[in-house]
Amino acid sequence: MISTKNITFSYSKEQSFIFPDLHCDAGNTILITGDSGKGKTTYLHILAGLLRPTSGSIEIDKTDIVSLSEHKNDKYRGQNIGLVLQKSHFVSALTVLENLEMASWLANGKKNTERAKKLLNELNIANQANKLPSQLSIGQQQRVSIARALMNEPKVLLADEPTSSLDDKNAETVIRLLTDLSKEYKTALVIVTHDSRIKEKFTNKLTLI
Repeated sequence: MISTKNITFSYSKEQSFIFPDLHCDAGNTILITGDSGKGKTTYLHILAGLLRPTSGSIEIDKTDIVSLSEHKNDKYRGQNIGLVLQKSHFVSALTVLENLEMASWLANGKKNTERAKKLLNELNIANQANKLPSQLSIGQQQRVSIARALMNEPKVLLADEPTSSLDDKNAETVIRLLTDLSKEYKTALVIVTHDSRIKEKFTNKLTLI
C-alpha cells in the first residue's frame, strides 16, 4: 500500500508543484496522467524516494519514507520499491539473468537465481536469460525491466511511461503483465502515462493539472 499527503516540491521559485493526495492498495493500480510539464515524472521520482519533497508524507506499508535518512531511504527503496523506467537501464556487460541476480544481491546480499528464472518464465522470456540486454528487442527489454523491478517482492511498483516506445501489441502486453503481476504479488502499482492507448483501461486515475 502507498499513500501520500500534502506533497509539495520545488526545483526553483519559478517551478514548484503541489501534488494531489494519492492512495493505492496492494494488488490495485492507479494511473497518474496530465499534460507535459505538470510534474508526472517528478511525482513518480518523489514516490520512489529519488527526490525528497519540500513538504508532506509518503507512507508505504506504514513507513513514512520522507522521514528516513538518505542511507535508510536507499536501502528501503531497494527492498520495497520496484521501478520500471521509460528507458531500460541495464549493466550492458551482464546477461539478462545476471542483471536480475544483481538486483537481489544489491538489496539483500544474495543472488536469488531461482526467483529470477521464475519471473523470466512468467514473462515468457526465459529463453533470453543468457543473452545480453543489447541483443533483445525493445519489447523484450521492457519485460526484463518488469522482472527486475519485481525481483525483491516490492510493496510498490512504479512505472514511468512504460509503453511510450512500444507498438500497440507490445503496449497491450506490457500493461497486462504489469497489472496481472501486481495482483499476483500483491503489489500496489502506480503508472505514469500520457499514452491514450491505456488511459481507458483504468478507472482509478489521478490527473495532474
